[in-house]
Amino acid sequence: PWLLPPLPGQATPGFKKPERDLLMSSDQINRSYPATEGKNEGGNDIAIRVQNLSKCYHLYGNPRDRLKQFVLPRLRRMTGKAQKQYFQEFWSLRDISFAVKKGEALGIIGKNGAGKSTLLQILCGTLTPTAGTVETNGRVAALLELGAGFNPEFTGRENVYLNASVLGLSTAEIDARFDEIVAFADIGLFIDQPVKTYSSGMFVRLAFSIATSVEPDILVVDEALSVGDGEFSRKSFDRIMALKKRGTTILFCSHALYQAEIFCDRVMWLDHGRCVMLAPPQEVVPRYSATLLGAAAPTSAAKELMTAEADHRPMPNGAMTSAQKGQAHFTTVKVTMDGITGSKLKGRGGESELVIRLEFVCDPNLPVPTVGVTLDYGSLLAVTCVSSRTDQISINLNSHGHGTAEVTFPKLALRKGKYLVGVYLNCENALHFYDVALGVAEIEMEDAYPEPGLVTIPHHWCCIEPALEQPYLTERHDAALVKVHDRYLMEIDSLDSLGLACNDGVFEAEEVALCCLLLNKGDRVLDIGANIGYFTLLFGGLVSPTGNVFAVEPDAKNYDLLQKNLARNPTAGLVSSHQTALGSQASSARLYHSDSNNGMHRLYASVCCTDDSTEVPVIAGDSLNLAPLDLIKIDIEGYEPAALQGLSSTLAHSPNLKILSEFSPLSIWEAGFSPIRFLNEMQNHKFHLFCNESGGWRETSFESILAELEKIPESAVAGFLQGFAQERNIQVIVQQAADFLIQHGYSRPVVENVLFVAPGAMEQVNLLINK
Repeated sequence: PWLLPPLPGQATPGFKKPERDLLMSSDQINRSYPATEGKNEGGNDIAIRVQNLSKCYHLYGNPRDRLKQFVLPRLRRMTGKAQKQYFQEFWSLRDISFAVKKGEALGIIGKNGAGKSTLLQILCGTLTPTAGTVETNGRVAALLELGAGFNPEFTGRENVYLNASVLGLSTAEIDARFDEIVAFADIGLFIDQPVKTYSSGMFVRLAFSIATSVEPDILVVDEALSVGDGEFSRKSFDRIMALKKRGTTILFCSHALYQAEIFCDRVMWLDHGRCVMLAPPQEVVPRYSATLLGAAAPTSAAKELMTAEADHRPMPNGAMTSAQKGQAHFTTVKVTMDGITGSKLKGRGGESELVIRLEFVCDPNLPVPTVGVTLDYGSLLAVTCVSSRTDQISINLNSHGHGTAEVTFPKLALRKGKYLVGVYLNCENALHFYDVALGVAEIEMEDAYPEPGLVTIPHHWCCIEPALEQPYLTERHDAALVKVHDRYLMEIDSLDSLGLACNDGVFEAEEVALCCLLLNKGDRVLDIGANIGYFTLLFGGLVSPTGNVFAVEPDAKNYDLLQKNLARNPTAGLVSSHQTALGSQASSARLYHSDSNNGMHRLYASVCCTDDSTEVPVIAGDSLNLAPLDLIKIDIEGYEPAALQGLSSTLAHSPNLKILSEFSPLSIWEAGFSPIRFLNEMQNHKFHLFCNESGGWRETSFESILAELEKIPESAVAGFLQGFAQERNIQVIVQQAADFLIQHGYSRPVVENVLFVAPGAMEQVNLLINK
């Protein structure tokens, strides 16, 4: 029967055997060369294991040398003469070892000739290694050169059955999936025509559809995520993303570093056949990119988009005003600096305003695209990148698919040098590129300051008086207004406890950025310890116009400022405020005041506070009936365990909840609670834990922090707190606390912010934080 592959050495009529078999079944792969027996540690979780893998090629200067190498060494051995080698060795791979877990996506990057394709071919069994072993567990499908292995004389239907059977599917399984394969390839009646009559797009669409329809355990992809036209390119990426979500192990080789960083769990960097680095993409990609830096010149596409004159002219050559099916493209990009539009602009660091206007057209049937802008120093070093998706900006389209977006960089913080503007038009999840234009404008920045660097980061200085070792704090008896979050005016307290006046309205910038990522329109937020409303105003803007914010603040003076700041700004209608404290049950408590920071008042007698106190009401948060909530922001100086205990029902009925909490073990102990018991209770609620480590938010095991806390005997804590001098000097207190923790081997910060994530929110948080 024609479905059966030819016997070894027998050719199928009209079939040209490719140099390498590219659609391989797991049986074929396992027969290609010996594999390890899977006895290594963690073998049950390993999909691919590679040990000491090497591949050497023999390079001959001319064809005669190949014949000499075959014959002469044998003759020399027979005559006892010294051996001579007629070839040069080229090691495409050298001593590569790694393991890929089931469900993991491993990216492979490197320059041309680094050994990427050789490695993938060995993994797929189309090449044999010179040394080393490979173990693969499960059905393997490979996307190396799409369509290799097709018989050009066969119809599309016949090639579907032929290639799917090679991949290990039975005839019954192919019958069940045939309609889906043809529909995805979108080749219509051509399925019964010989594939030699297909266009190149139809050819690769059918090949891709077959290869991904077998639902493999392991998928090997070599630069195949962007096949066919724009519409099918998007479909192909969506299908591979779906395979990843189903737990398919994926090896992904690409020069598209952005896709590797978004798509992969780890990335391997190959160079001259050796593994330079194997780590999370956030660590590997920047280091690899740094090796690729070079001079950049605007692309031809970019030159067409440049608007060198101030008039807003369309693209030259009569660019299309409508998009083809499944596609989108820019129509005009306009770059303006301080009111001057052009392709070569000048500005002053910290003073000039840069405005980039993007106009595009897309297929009206597509989801609304997202746009992005990069400011690059050189060809590959992105100084900054902004995108409408990350900033949660929805672009409005008219009925013809036309859209316009404009991004403004006020007081552009670039230092002296030349920078290039790049623009991107992406799909709704920012993974697939519809259109890219690099170098649409060149910006030359002037800077009077001699210090090196690319950007000026907002900062402030605080002078410390040597005698007191305390920051100079100026009492303000008149109302002072500060602009925060670039839009709201806030009246600050007398001590400016949050440091807003001297820090350009910025406070806890990393936590603000995290909240901007986590919150969406319509979300419900609880702000516990709202103080004077800094985060409350931020939340109101992020969840408007349909969301809700609930603010809780027990201190009368802070609550009065909170009310004033809400009334002064347009989000007041979304916020419900409560002048109370939250605890495990309804009661009353003494609120002890801090004379150095109005944000450090506490519901217990503390070394940080004076003896001055006022009685405040305490309620259990569950009595407010706020479930379901999407975010809780809590910072109440060690009283967090009690407040969250009183919200236990709310936590249970909020499946997508995230809790951004201050975590200070000594404050929790001082408040009469146990940080160990607190973390155990959050773990019992099935929360996952994220900490801000190494410059980014990363999931952390509860056990790792509990192990640190268990180093500190509670008896030692009690003795330390009892012997604490009544300094009420924050700097001295923090230093003494740090010394105590270090003395007992605690290696984490004295105070840190942590993020508790409910299981239902893990997919959202992982996607946002990884990006």
